[in-house]
Amino acid sequence: MNFQELIKNICEEEKINYKLISDDWCFVIEKEGITKYIIGRSFSLNDQAISHIIDDKYALYELCKLYNLPIIEYHILFNPETKEGFNTLNLAHEYFEKFNKNVVIKPNIGSEGDNVYHITKIEELDYYLHQLFLDKYAVCICPYYEIKNEYRLVVLDGVVKLVFKKERLFVIGDGHKSKKELLMLKNPNYFQNIILDSSYEEILPKGEKFIYDWHFNLSKGATASLVSDKKLKNKLENIAIRATKKIGATFVTVDIIDCHDKLYLMEINSKVCINKVCNFIDKDYKIAKNIYKEAILKMFENN
Repeated sequence: MNFQELIKNICEEEKINYKLISDDWCFVIEKEGITKYIIGRSFSLNDQAISHIIDDKYALYELCKLYNLPIIEYHILFNPETKEGFNTLNLAHEYFEKFNKNVVIKPNIGSEGDNVYHITKIEELDYYLHQLFLDKYAVCICPYYEIKNEYRLVVLDGVVKLVFKKERLFVIGDGHKSKKELLMLKNPNYFQNIILDSSYEEILPKGEKFIYDWHFNLSKGATASLVSDKKLKNKLENIAIRATKKIGATFVTVDIIDCHDKLYLMEINSKVCINKVCNFIDKDYKIAKNIYKEAILKMFENN
């Protein structure tokens, strides 16, 4: 079930009138003469300014530092063609040296791990910066963090509704199956739509570990599981609740990384996308549906 189907079901059950506009990108929903909107995965619960701040990685970083929240380090690199007098390349090289020639660059505003690069060579830095600046206003650069685990929390009005771990996709060879076959077994929903090159047809030797992608994004093939460790869950929830209350965000997802027993905020997203996780922990979509339903009803409460 996709996002649009979920929202339609909720509206029909709650007797909420709805229309889809803008090529099904935007829901116009109406109940008892009150009209609200859902665009993309953004619900009209967060203040508009707050939504812009949390989706802007560098602005969020500076706000979190202001509130003494534990966030990974970000620095901004402006497009030299649109930011006059800003020596971006020299600054990028300075950060590259400062962070031991091991950095990550990404669009300052972006999601799902798109156009995110792990850089260890100066030539790569120059090349990918140029590529990003072709169609992005600003780029963030940060140190490369050795991430043990990455977690996502869904927070609605100061309450955590879902906590799950995103697991970087890897397979262990059995000496009989190819990399492609093993990956298909691990995450069939993802790989049924992915074209792999011929190297994935090779048999993976028994006991050998193959990591598909360094990203933890579900959109890049990662898998997910619910967090059952109560002590860890409490720590994650405390960080997420403190952050969202300080910032004033109502309905968001919060990404937290574990860098070998030290927890950091990585991102907060105003777009609440929990469909992909349903493939692993919520195949009947009950969790996702209940969260979205509560958010929609709260939109009308807050009128």
